[in-house]
Amino acid sequence: MTSTRREFVRNGAAAMAASQMLSHRVSAWSATGQSRIAGTRQLVAFEYEGVRLTGGMLKSQWQRTRDFYLGIPDDDILKGFRKRSALPAPGQDMGGWCEHDTAVAFGQWLSGMARIYKASGDDRLKDKALLLMQGWGEAFARDNKPYFSDALMSSHYPFDKTICGLVDMQHYAEAANATPLLERLTEWGIANLAHDKHPASATDPSGPVAEGAEWYTLSENLYRAYEYTGDSRYRDFGDVWRYPQYWGRFTGFGPIDIHGLHAYSHVNTLSSAAMTYAVTGDPEYLKAIIAAYDYFQHTQVYATGGYGPGEQLVADDGTLGSSLEIEGNTFETPCGSWAVFKLGRYLIEFTGEARYGDWIEKLVYNGIGAALPMADRTNPFFNDIWSRHGWNGGIQVAERGKTFYYADYRLGGARKDYYYAGWPCCSGTYIQDVADYHNLIYFKGPDSVCVNLFVPSEVNWDFAGNRVKLTQETSYPESEHVLLTIEPEHKATFALKLRVPEWTQGASIKINGERFTTSIRPGNWAVVRREWAAGDRLEYTISLQLRTVPIDRQHPNRIAVMYGPVVLVQEQTPTLTLGKLDPQADLKPTGKPLSFVGSHAQTQVMEPFYRIGFGRPYSMYFDLA
Repeated sequence: MTSTRREFVRNGAAAMAASQMLSHRVSAWSATGQSRIAGTRQLVAFEYEGVRLTGGMLKSQWQRTRDFYLGIPDDDILKGFRKRSALPAPGQDMGGWCEHDTAVAFGQWLSGMARIYKASGDDRLKDKALLLMQGWGEAFARDNKPYFSDALMSSHYPFDKTICGLVDMQHYAEAANATPLLERLTEWGIANLAHDKHPASATDPSGPVAEGAEWYTLSENLYRAYEYTGDSRYRDFGDVWRYPQYWGRFTGFGPIDIHGLHAYSHVNTLSSAAMTYAVTGDPEYLKAIIAAYDYFQHTQVYATGGYGPGEQLVADDGTLGSSLEIEGNTFETPCGSWAVFKLGRYLIEFTGEARYGDWIEKLVYNGIGAALPMADRTNPFFNDIWSRHGWNGGIQVAERGKTFYYADYRLGGARKDYYYAGWPCCSGTYIQDVADYHNLIYFKGPDSVCVNLFVPSEVNWDFAGNRVKLTQETSYPESEHVLLTIEPEHKATFALKLRVPEWTQGASIKINGERFTTSIRPGNWAVVRREWAAGDRLEYTISLQLRTVPIDRQHPNRIAVMYGPVVLVQEQTPTLTLGKLDPQADLKPTGKPLSFVGSHAQTQVMEPFYRIGFGRPYSMYFDLA
């Protein structure tokens, strides 16, 4: 993340000083069912319940990620905590950012394992997470230190991640012994964390210190603990960490100055604003995250959905486009994807609007979905890479915990590579991202179910005492066809809503082979309300077309090429020959899904960014003559 956070994980934190829903409130029908939540939710996610991936690239990535984290030895993960507290500490040192202990990612690993367990019922993940949580708790009880740090009062970052892990163990893994640990860690934080909340700033000398502490991400998980338990201690401590001086910029008057702020954490903190709205019901917080979302779309976001060149937010003056000339660390991929997944989900829930699914979808295919897999030196695939490349930036590639951290979008050529040090922050969000696929596909309302992502999957839920199963078959985005099969136990009347992507120029619906007429507008839900019987089939066709996307308004001829939600890249070359910015006319299918070639001899084959592997040179952005 920032240099300050790197110093924390390497040196033990020595550098860190610091609209209504048919009049229904969420308490009437949501998974949590807590009347203590004041903010209105139009829709709710399924909270991993009853959702299953059945095929495709996302399931493959999910399985590979699950197996990787299952394979990390428990004693290795716990070694630093045990050694610090003078407990027996078998196992190997983790190294990298986990040199002292695994606190930088430990809570997120618990979170990811709990969420995968909830989605899949895989007891191996639950058992592993329970053992890890117990081992950490024993070390914490022995010396009253939750993790290694030379400056515990400014260790907000690992505190936040560990709170998240314990909340998820309690909520998703139903681990009763998570509750006393969550209570104790919160009491520890109340007593030990500095509460002065220096504002993050690119110019104020106190800014980088506050930046490393990242106190402004704490409210979300403390409020989640309050939502699930009703314990006012979490609500009261969450109140301490509100960040109105940043959140309020998006609904204030005058230009928005966010240049130089740390990118990931300043999208991540919007989830704290979202949960502040949930807890208080104050519409100003909802207005803030809506306005922030729109501002980011217009000024901060690449075609991929990534943001934050050099991990910084940029001024609305062409800096985003200029960054392609110099910044190889274009987008902090696993962490940045995690922040957007949460923000988009909150916005869909609170507003009921489909348009917020578009940023999620872009990062599913061009962000975390295009990331290299977590690297394991025991895996023959990585042994082959290391035997061919051997060294990377002076650091042996075979170091443990190699993670895809930065996506590279530079003009003239880029490559996918692993971060030089093992177990960085992105090794924590990686598993959360992939687990979250299950929680982003479907949403439900009092009388509706919504399809946000078009992924081979199924969902089962109870609708007014009637068990309903919906199965989704598709090879999207390689194909524009999606087949949904609806199987209620008994006939049921409800609305099936399909997200219409903002970029599509046409979509159509058939039910049991007959064309169905309804409003199909980009950025909205296409609504099919009818009585459904077992075996009903809905065919949804989304028009997929090639298009160019300028990087910003100051660089109208600096473009990426997209096909539906997918960013295309070509073998490394600095130029792309198109006529009149018209890829439909100049790029032709090769016969392989999502593969195109130009009509000009110098144009190389273009294919999805997510197909590019380790070390292969490519170009994503192009300057057109």
